[in-house]
Amino acid sequence: MQLSDNKVALARRHNKVVYQDGYRIVKVFVPTKPAQDVFREALNLARIATTDLNTPEVLEVSKTDEGSWAIAMKYFPGTTLHELMEEAKGTEKFDELLETFVDLQLKVQGTKAPAALNQQSDKLKRMIGRVKELDPSQRYDLQMRADRMRHGHAVCHGDFNPTNIVVGENGDYFFCDWTHVTEGLPEADAAMTYILLTQEFPEAADKYLDLYSVKADIPKQKIQYWLPVVAAAELSRGRKAQEEYLRSWIDVANDFE
Repeated sequence: MQLSDNKVALARRHNKVVYQDGYRIVKVFVPTKPAQDVFREALNLARIATTDLNTPEVLEVSKTDEGSWAIAMKYFPGTTLHELMEEAKGTEKFDELLETFVDLQLKVQGTKAPAALNQQSDKLKRMIGRVKELDPSQRYDLQMRADRMRHGHAVCHGDFNPTNIVVGENGDYFFCDWTHVTEGLPEADAAMTYILLTQEFPEAADKYLDLYSVKADIPKQKIQYWLPVVAAAELSRGRKAQEEYLRSWIDVANDFE
């Protein structure tokens, strides 16, 4: 895959750089990223594309000239919900956008899961199993909690946060980054979103929890029960700056038994 000299870096993560390159969005992964993970993400996108949700269209999966795997997707012009919420902080508009955010998550979770999506509980167990820094007994307890998860049928984005929603020029909403999508329980997916919001918009996280609980008709206690599990899973992504914070949620696991 060739990228032009006019490419613009939109985001940098520990394992990838996301570029806009003309009509394409291109994710370029670090050279150590396993090919199977890259193709699994592309397959997730292909599966979600069979639903009625506005999602990225995969154009190409191949290696760059430098030897790193990359996924090219069709560019969708617009502004992220994250940017709009940043601009609206401290105003009534922020609360309106937060409500829209919850409604969009419920729309995703209310979508019939396409065939062959990974099961949420299996993915959480695998991710927790990779966190060798945790005490093995603690890791086992969290994996067993995930193992006891009842079988859910909702589309669970797994990384639902305002940076992954683009508001198009015509007002349509576009859902991005389906790397961690699974079929599972909405309340566990909401727990992950709560964890993410406490870091991005800490002043909105508890508002989100209250709003989601009412709109989804799910007791907050059911969402809170999964916080230690999703925090442990999030640790497996190797984001060192968040490690202490995520461990603080794992340490309160017994409070939600």
